[in-house]
Amino acid sequence: MASDVQISPEGAKKTAVLLLTMGEQFAAEVFKRMGRDELAAVSRAMLQMETVPKELVEDVLREYYHALITGREMIRGGQDAVKRLLLPNVDSETAKYVSDYLELDTGPVPFKGIGRVSAKILAQILRNEHPQTLALILGNLPSDQAADLLTKLPVGVRAEILMRLANLESVPEEMLLAVDKVLESQLIAMGGKEGKKVGGINSVAEILNAVDRATEEEVLAEIEEESSSMAEEIRNLMFVFEDVKSLEDRSIREILKEISNEDLTMALRGATDEMKNLFFRNMSERAGNMIREDLEIMGPTRLSDVEAAQQNIVRVVRKLESEGRIMVSRGGGDVFV
Repeated sequence: MASDVQISPEGAKKTAVLLLTMGEQFAAEVFKRMGRDELAAVSRAMLQMETVPKELVEDVLREYYHALITGREMIRGGQDAVKRLLLPNVDSETAKYVSDYLELDTGPVPFKGIGRVSAKILAQILRNEHPQTLALILGNLPSDQAADLLTKLPVGVRAEILMRLANLESVPEEMLLAVDKVLESQLIAMGGKEGKKVGGINSVAEILNAVDRATEEEVLAEIEEESSSMAEEIRNLMFVFEDVKSLEDRSIREILKEISNEDLTMALRGATDEMKNLFFRNMSERAGNMIREDLEIMGPTRLSDVEAAQQNIVRVVRKLESEGRIMVSRGGGDVFV
């Protein structure tokens, strides 16, 4: 429903005449876009009209036509028009898609302002914050940014932060905005809604999928010491490069369509023969021989480069899974599409 706008008695009368003249379908569409006060004023004007003089109708239509061709302030566009006319008349998912696509300002967004702040600076600001506060912040960041921040935080608190994040469900948006306000003030010093879902096992799995292998293993080991069941749940939701060998040949062929030979060659550096053969048997003999030759002549390679290439392939797997093009079997043998 649009926000209410004050309308004069004369304006309400002219609007009523116009709607009566244009017909029921036109009037119905206009009514959908009016606020309560406007509806009440125009409806009252209609009730007071038994017959409308022809001269009045002509005057109103002439004024309406003149306003259209001269661009007088009868028709207005902009964000307010889109939010008033479109968003209330579509489903919530479509409204969010349109708002994100058009970058409409639909209200304050917690932690939006720290998107361009480096993880190193954030870690310095947050080093003395309570793990619960850190969990709230990580849960509101994109998984790659959250992963980068996690690696910059003290080793001893990483697991506790992610465990708290895993146990989070809904947090009042007012609380998030309050934390955000404090964080914004710290950044400056250095140079009645539904709760928003900011945590859960899925959030932890996504963050750990984006960190380096050493950090992932260290954090999971600490979480397992505190809660073996939570660690198992996280692992069941995670997909690592070694899990590629559990995929069917059809899925491997889909993956090969999306990855570069450079990434595949680097990812297979030091991989098991089983993993290499899985890819080789699903590509042409010529392509397989080329990668074999590249692996044979490849000199010493940094482990971080190998892991980065493997992570690129994991991202492709997750993308294809989300698109329904491949199926990934996770913990317990369940299949997710």
